[in-house]
Amino acid sequence: MENEARQKIDPACKWRLSDIYPTEEDWEKAWQRVAAAGEEMKSYRGHLGESAAVLAEAMKLDEKLSVELEQMFLYTKLYRDLDHADAHYQSLNDRALSLLYRIQEDTAFILPELAAIDPETLLLWVRETPDLHDYAHMAEDIIRSRAHVLSEREEQLMAMAAPALETADNAFTFLDSVDLKRGEVVDEEGRRVPLTDSLYSRLRDSRNREVRAGAFQTMHEAFAGMGGTIAALYAGSVRADVFRARARGYTDSLDAALFSDNLPRSIYTGLIEAVHEALPSYYRYLDLRRKALGLDQLHIYDCYLPIVDTPDQEYTYEAACDTVRRYLRPLGGEYGRDLDRLLEGGWVDVYETPGKATGAYACGVYGVHPYMLLNFAGKLNDVFTVAHEAGHCLHTYYSDRQPYVNKDYPIFLAEIASTVNENILMREMMAECAVDTAEGCREKAYLINRYLEEFKGSVFRQTMFAEFELKVHEMAERGEPLTAEAFCAVYHELLVLYFGPDVAIDEYMDWEWARIPHFYNAFYVFKYATGFSAAAAISRRLLNGDGRDAYLSFLSAGGSNYPAETLRRAGVDMSTPEPARVALREFASLVNELANLIG
Repeated sequence: MENEARQKIDPACKWRLSDIYPTEEDWEKAWQRVAAAGEEMKSYRGHLGESAAVLAEAMKLDEKLSVELEQMFLYTKLYRDLDHADAHYQSLNDRALSLLYRIQEDTAFILPELAAIDPETLLLWVRETPDLHDYAHMAEDIIRSRAHVLSEREEQLMAMAAPALETADNAFTFLDSVDLKRGEVVDEEGRRVPLTDSLYSRLRDSRNREVRAGAFQTMHEAFAGMGGTIAALYAGSVRADVFRARARGYTDSLDAALFSDNLPRSIYTGLIEAVHEALPSYYRYLDLRRKALGLDQLHIYDCYLPIVDTPDQEYTYEAACDTVRRYLRPLGGEYGRDLDRLLEGGWVDVYETPGKATGAYACGVYGVHPYMLLNFAGKLNDVFTVAHEAGHCLHTYYSDRQPYVNKDYPIFLAEIASTVNENILMREMMAECAVDTAEGCREKAYLINRYLEEFKGSVFRQTMFAEFELKVHEMAERGEPLTAEAFCAVYHELLVLYFGPDVAIDEYMDWEWARIPHFYNAFYVFKYATGFSAAAAISRRLLNGDGRDAYLSFLSAGGSNYPAETLRRAGVDMSTPEPARVALREFASLVNELANLIG
């Protein structure tokens, strides 16, 4: 049953989850089918290496089982994310998770048995058996991964341990979205109101310094108030990462995280080095911000609002969609038609309601279509969020043209399509500014400031997060205590490094780490920075009228190859940090342009 707030929303602005299963009864039938298929799958244990024919049968059943298991699980997850306080859908999600974990345990034999097949034999079977052709890249990757595949019993134990190892992430999700109260703040009208994530995003842009300072302090002190609990959760998550890495024989947890994408360690450490080199240009931008705001000293709560005084335009959701459609035309007619399909209704859940998951995300359901979650508040940021999540959705939509085994694009590529959309939206808006007028100059300055903020958030900020993750995991691997005090000390040092000596670091900002949900998906955030760098290069090509077909080929590749090779389809070589350095030089150039525009 929908809560009262959701009942008032136009159905066109809510998810149509009946596209997955028309009724809950249909979901129950799917649960039974999946359970039965899982039992059937167990009959292949010990037989995968007997012949190409047996392997083909088993993989066909596994694909059928995996498709419906994913649909069955996501149906409950998406319902749960609409209201985390809804006990009914939490119960359904728990049942789906329980079955998912059971099937993972029951099918844990697949990977070790495939790894045990002689590599030449496996490649021959894949090459000469039509029903196995789709598994060519999987076979190549299994052969590459043999050193980290465990015995059947050990793989089964790892699958059995999965629910316990994910406890910290699940607990933080509920703490963040349901149990932790942010407290009250004074808004621009002088009213005391409950602080929500959506309101926080709005108040941090406030022209009233006391309002934005109060929002920052209230938000971070709320998390600090649960600091011991959150530190214990995060420490558990980090130790789980270390356990998994050691269990599979990786050098360390970073090595384990990079292995699946076949990326060298230098991609991660080189990004951090490149950003460190570029910090002087970032300090210059921060000082430019301080002067533009007329402040003696900058605080972190001064680092989000636009520094160019332009009208604060409000957008309806429909207007936001029209804006995104208009400015993404350089991506071509096919992309535009699929964008219309995404936004026309039923695929996007638009507005914030009690208990709903915070932020925004895209979720693909193979064999159905992608879904987009928003908490739309009507600001320019929300327009960019629509463009961003649409990029994710259509990347998934095109990747789902691949066979199921190849449909998941590597995580390293996950932020590129979304950032391409944002970059094109921004560049097209800039191009329309009439810089021969004072108003046009102000408008362009505003947009450059907005672009620099996106750059700051995706490259400088995410790299700071990435460095925090690396330092904390290294502490765990050295056996050092993982306490709230230790986390705050590491985070404080990074705040000083990344914001420079002239920005005041308020004591409560040391707790910012405690409210970052991405930390529970270790070594993910650096991909925002590498993705932004790759997207900047792709965007330049698309805006010059080049590379459209290559880009659609990239979007459609899914997981059919390693990410560096897939990205070369779009004309970008990310095997070194050089694209990041090029993007960082672009940042420095835009800082200079902004300085000239605002005098």
